[in-house]
Amino acid sequence: MSSTQSAEQLLQDMMTQYCNLYRPSSVYPDMKKLREVLTLLSDQQKLHLLQQYYSIWTPLHYAAYRDHTEIISTLLTSLQSSAYRLKLLMVEKLDTPLHTAAFFGHTDSVKMILNCLTADQQIQLISVRNGASMTAIQMADVGKSVQESEVETAIQKAERGRHTAIVRALREYQQRADYLVREQQRIDDEKTRQQLSGINSQPIIVAVVIIL
Repeated sequence: MSSTQSAEQLLQDMMTQYCNLYRPSSVYPDMKKLREVLTLLSDQQKLHLLQQYYSIWTPLHYAAYRDHTEIISTLLTSLQSSAYRLKLLMVEKLDTPLHTAAFFGHTDSVKMILNCLTADQQIQLISVRNGASMTAIQMADVGKSVQESEVETAIQKAERGRHTAIVRALREYQQRADYLVREQQRIDDEKTRQQLSGINSQPIIVAVVIIL
């Protein structure tokens, strides 16, 4: 068995153990070992293994559910390509890890996921709708409403407060990302205008052929 095959099997085994729904949330995998294994694999190999569903979710879903920001960061930043990072986070017609983090009120996980993406990718992920046609912002609202009752404990009030913070954070990310994308478009348009202006302002040399 090659070292790459060994690394693939080892990563799959580690993710299978981590993605046990009944595993205590306080139990992390060996992070040093995880980072070492990830460095041995290509982006495509990591994407293939990390997109798999272990029981009911992908590893990133479990990390978002447990608010394990270190694992979220380690898995996403191990992918050199930001396009691969977005692809790992996009789940067609189901909850993305961003939906999961938002629903359970994990503000740090929401921020960690978005900080691993470019501005235009942040907009794209925040806009994704799950099978219930809900965005992550709407899922945070749902998570908040689940905590609401006529008689609330202090914990329930704190939970509702966390969801409110997530809604605010997601909207701030969306607004900032929208601005950055618009600003980059403005800069690109200005460069194009200057290039076209430069071409138009170049002297036209007319060759005159004298026939004797």
